[in-house]
Formats: sequence, C-alpha cells, structure tokens
Amino acid sequence: MATLKSILPKAFSKKRLTIWGKEYKNEIAIALLIVVIFFVSQFLSPVFLTPNNLLNLLRQTAYTAIAAIGMYFVILIGGIDLSIGATVQIVGMVSIIMMVRGVPVGVMIPVVLAVGLTVGLVNGLIVTYGRLQPFVVTLVTKQIMQGIVLVTTGGASISGDVPDAFMKIGAGYIGFVPVPVVVMAILVAAAFFVMKKTTFGRRLYITGSNQTAAHYSGTNVRRIKVMAYILCALFATVSGLLSVARIGAFQPTTTHGGATGMELNAIAAVVVGGASLAGGKGSVIGTLLGALLYGILSNLFPLIGVTSYIQQLIQGFIILMAVLISSKGKLFGKKRKEVGKDG
Repeated sequence: MATLKSILPKAFSKKRLTIWGKEYKNEIAIALLIVVIFFVSQFLSPVFLTPNNLLNLLRQTAYTAIAAIGMYFVILIGGIDLSIGATVQIVGMVSIIMMVRGVPVGVMIPVVLAVGLTVGLVNGLIVTYGRLQPFVVTLVTKQIMQGIVLVTTGGASISGDVPDAFMKIGAGYIGFVPVPVVVMAILVAAAFFVMKKTTFGRRLYITGSNQTAAHYSGTNVRRIKVMAYILCALFATVSGLLSVARIGAFQPTTTHGGATGMELNAIAAVVVGGASLAGGKGSVIGTLLGALLYGILSNLFPLIGVTSYIQQLIQGFIILMAVLISSKGKLFGKKRKEVGKDG
C-alpha cells in the first residue's frame, strides 16, 4: 500500500518543506501579513479592492520595487546608496530634454541608461577604491546631482511633445497589466535567477557576510562591490524612466520631493523584506514583498482618512522596527574585516 511519503514528490517531502519554511520564514510572515491587510481592508474602505485601485497600486509599487531590487544588491554587500532618488531626477530631466528636442526614443534610452550606469560606477569606485563610507559618498553624489538638476532647469518644469511610444512605457498596458508591472516582474525574475543560479550572486552573498573569506576564496571583492553599485543605479534608472514616462514631463520641484523619498522607500522595502544593513542577508522575494507591503499601506492610508503626517510617522516606525529586528546581534557583533588592497 502506497504511503503519503511515497506519493508526494521529493520536492514536497516534509524535510524539504521544513527547510524551505525556515529559509523563507520572513517572506512567509510578510505574505501572511499582506493577506491579513487585504482581508481587513474590505471593512475599512470599499474602494481598496476595486480592480482600478489594485492596478494603480501595482503600478505605484512597481516603481519602488524596481529601485528596491537595485538597493538590495548594495545592502547585501553591507553598503547603502542614498543617491538613487537623485538618479531618478537626472534620468527624468535628461530623457525629457532629449525628447523635447526631437531625439528618438531608441537613441534616448541608451543614453539615459549610460548616464545611470556612470553614476553607479562613480559611486562604486569612490566607495571601493577610495575606502570611504558609502553613506557619505552617495549623500554627496545625491547633492551634486540635485544641484545639476536645479541649475539646469532653474526650478522650472520641462514639457513638450513627447512621443506616444515613450508614454506607453509608463502609462500603457500589456493586456490588462500595466507595463511597469510587467517590467518589474521581468527584473525580479532576472534578479532572482542571478542570486540563485550564478556565481556572481553567490559572491555577493559571501562578500556581504565575510569580505576576508570572500577574498581568500578567490572573489575579487572590489569588483563585486563596484558591480553592486552599478546594478543599483541601473535599476534606479529604469524606475526613473518608467516614472517620467507616465506623465511625459519633468517637474524638478515635485520630482525632487518624490525622488528624494525614493531611496528611503527602497531601503525600507529591502529591510522590511528581511535584509540586514550589515550585509550578507536578504532575498529578492523578500524585497519584492517588502515593497508590496509598503505600497499597500501607502495606498490604503489615504483611503481610510489617515493624513500624510500620520502616514510618515507610521512608516517611520515600520522602518525603525525592521532595522532593529534585522540588525539584532549583527550590527553590534564583531566588525567585519576589510580586505587588503588586492581584494
């Protein structure tokens, strides 16, 4: 007589499920919390679960989630990037200026991607080879880029004839799914593959966990660090392109406020998703769920009459609690050793 154990596939054996549950316990907890919020929301607001609002929620979450995946790579190695909001600003400004002046979308996009990659490369090189704190470096590059935006635009908005093909990137749909959501799904899948199936992904983890061990295992730690900052800027660039494509115009004052908060939202999503600011811990799925949870709260609060001031207060406490939980026993443990100049 066949037993349940013999019927179940090997992948679903009790032992494997237990291991899987322990490995993804944080992700499971966030997913359950999201389910609870969805259940409770129907009693708080009749609008929240409507198809239009859910699609809008997914679209808004996509911008943050894409930037958060990029931030995840940097936080995984124990770094941080406070310049991604300013990167979004630069991307928005350059893309709109080029299109208003008649540059084709097919030319504009590679140029803007090159701008974003350059920002990431500069951050990575200064942090890694200059041996400076990433907080300070990226804060400075953030201020420089914001200054460039304000000097270039004079604080005035930029608008004009923007090709419909570009507008469809931010405001269009593939079937009934918003294009930014499709882009987010593709990038999340790509990041998940990189982290689970490639040597680069494994080296990111080991670099964040123990730089000395990574160095002696043959990992070029400096190269890994620089690549992490480049990826972070690349994902921020994509998020910026999608954001500006939705409205087809650049508003430095509005974008300054929104984009400046982008890095905080991205950091919150990564940390809420289970990553440690000390590095070496976190997952792509956790980051995605963290961004979704943050997006749900941002969408639900206005619908139930929570003011923006209270929203910031609640979101701040969420970030604080997530940081305290993620850093427990690690930020206050032994300091990781830095590798030598050959790392």
